[in-house]
Amino acid sequence: MHTITFDPKNGSVFVNSTPITVDEKGVLVGSIARLCGPPLQTDENQTQYRLLSKISVFGKSADGVIEIGEGRLSAVTFLFDSIEFFESSILESDAIKACEKSLNLNLISDHPSTASSDFYNWGRLIFYYDFKQGDLSLEITFQYSSNEPNLEV
Repeated sequence: MHTITFDPKNGSVFVNSTPITVDEKGVLVGSIARLCGPPLQTDENQTQYRLLSKISVFGKSADGVIEIGEGRLSAVTFLFDSIEFFESSILESDAIKACEKSLNLNLISDHPSTASSDFYNWGRLIFYYDFKQGDLSLEITFQYSSNEPNLEV
């Protein structure tokens, strides 16, 4: 199982201590590309790379997808394997508690099925909960301003 780590200060995501990077053509590169299946084009003109094996995110098993758009890393999404049901809020999740502890931050929940943290300099981290199926997912999205250089993450 591969391990995902995350640097919230810089908005960097790592697989086995290797940063997820994109080349000048917007193609996933390096050892991370070898861990993924073939690229898939979406209707939104994004390219998705699905990690071929399970990964550990904050100590919890998950499947992962890396999404590239406009030549840049646009999102990394994880669907956790464990099924969870909560009394009142997504903040009761073991995965969220592990995330908060690991990153030393407190997520905000404006709705029982979402919890997030915004990072002014690079993007957003958000957990989603499907209360019907008990599925928990994490999406890390990256935003780039028009005057910023093409950021490799």
